[in-house]
Amino acid sequence: MPYFAENPLDKLTIAADDAEETLDLSQLSDAEALAAVERLLHAREGKSSYLIRFAAARNDGRETLFLPLGRRLLQARRDGVLSRCLPVSDGAGYFIAFCNDD
Repeated sequence: MPYFAENPLDKLTIAADDAEETLDLSQLSDAEALAAVERLLHAREGKSSYLIRFAAARNDGRETLFLPLGRRLLQARRDGVLSRCLPVSDGAGYFIAFCNDD
């Protein structure tokens, strides 16, 4: 794996601070967290962008929500629900933006 002096994700045009709302999944089980994301994808409550946070990796070899959540969000993007789905630079969250309903 290449080493970067600076994290290239920090240079994304969309910053996590641009999100209108934050969904914190860090205290939920994986199943509860994925269910909460499903609810968000189906009823976004008028917000157009969210920062979805989850517990960061702890160097214990256990899987985080990064991959399963990323797969689900990419599918929502393919389905036309999301216009953007980007990991945040610390690897413990995603920035998502919904497609305009116009």
